[in-house]
Amino acid sequence: MIIGDGLLEHFLAVAPYLKDIYGKDLIVWISDTENLLGYFPGHKLDIGSDGVLGEDDPMREAMRQRKALRCEEMVGTLGIVIKDINTPIYDSNHNVVGCISIGISLDMEKKVAKVADNINEAVDDINEFVKGLTTLAENIMNSEKELRENILGVNELTEQISKVLAYTKKIAMQTNLLGINAEIEAARAGEYGVGFGVVADEIRKLSIESMQIAKNIDSLLIEIKNANAVTLKSSDTAIAATEEQVAETENVRMKIAELKSISKELENIAKEL
Repeated sequence: MIIGDGLLEHFLAVAPYLKDIYGKDLIVWISDTENLLGYFPGHKLDIGSDGVLGEDDPMREAMRQRKALRCEEMVGTLGIVIKDINTPIYDSNHNVVGCISIGISLDMEKKVAKVADNINEAVDDINEFVKGLTTLAENIMNSEKELRENILGVNELTEQISKVLAYTKKIAMQTNLLGINAEIEAARAGEYGVGFGVVADEIRKLSIESMQIAKNIDSLLIEIKNANAVTLKSSDTAIAATEEQVAETENVRMKIAELKSISKELENIAKEL
């Protein structure tokens, strides 16, 4: 509360200098209980005054309610929004003798608030974009891991095929030896063993052909293993890269959260302007 005798005269004397004391461009109004006694514009802020204290004037309302009132109002056609604080003045007997109102333009506050809103919108857009990147990176990483599992599965199958081929080659070699022995026995049998010799020769040819096919398949399996090894290495590199990308996008999201916090601080600063 502002209490004291002769304060109206003192405020009228000091009012022209308040803008310099506060270091802000502001307007000061001073009134008694019925009339506006003084209007003191700022350096640039000047909305004019008709010198009349209207019935619905915030200063009069503050005196009626015997408490400080804050309000915002659009000034005429200038498009300027003024925030003012209307504070009753009391004499030493606690009787209301007048009011002092200090108004500042909300233009800067609105500009800062607009910047904060724009930052918020941009941050939200970026955040959605980063979320999309994170989801995409995670999908790629999962696909790479699935590919890696498939490659390992192929490697396991080639190992099994290699074991079957080794057994096949062993059988073919034994068959070849049996064919050689059969030819020898057929030769000993003379004319009686001619037919058996032909069969033994065909068995030998088949066993040799089987060994050659097994050898070719074995070579192909080696190529598959080598190709899988290269692919597996590339897959591991891709997984590491996508994991790093996921981590980096998470860092970006943290920075976005910090930017969001800064934007909130801007809004709070704007309210204090």
